[in-house]
Amino acid sequence: MMTQSDFRRLLTEHKDAVFGLAVYLIGKREDAEDITQDVYLRLWKAREQIDPEMAKWWLLRVTRNACLDHLRRRKVRDQARDPGSVMGRGRVGIEMPEDDRRERSLDVSDLGEGALHTEHRMDVQKMIKAMDDLREPQRSIIVLREVQDLSYDEIADTLGLTLSAVKVGLHRARKKLRAAFGDEQEAFA
Repeated sequence: MMTQSDFRRLLTEHKDAVFGLAVYLIGKREDAEDITQDVYLRLWKAREQIDPEMAKWWLLRVTRNACLDHLRRRKVRDQARDPGSVMGRGRVGIEMPEDDRRERSLDVSDLGEGALHTEHRMDVQKMIKAMDDLREPQRSIIVLREVQDLSYDEIADTLGLTLSAVKVGLHRARKKLRAAFGDEQEAFA
């Protein structure tokens, strides 16, 4: 059972991880802030059922699901505005269709001021494009591994996947990112 002090501690400890995951998956800071607030509201409401030791994995799973729900709602809203659009094709589900990539684009400014240096701008834009090309759950797996620095077991628990599915997803995501950069870098090796 979670106390009020546990809740405050969890908020402080994991706010960057929750917000960072939301920014990477949604791509808009304002929407990520709303999702982060919603996730912490859900944590507060479920505090009786959550073990504070497992709260980090719960928070990341709820954040990911909230982001996917947000993307689905945005897609439905966009389809309602323009039913003849290209985005009207495809299925709504965890694996977003390729036509949906434009919606999830990250702004370079979302990555912080350090990423805005002129000499890195093209690499950052290339990385954003490569990340946008990843489908779920590969996108979440690569963010949780490379950005949030979670172990394979932690990713499996967070996403509700098997360990082998995480390893395969990470391998495929890294392969796609390497292909996007060609032989320029050995990142994601």
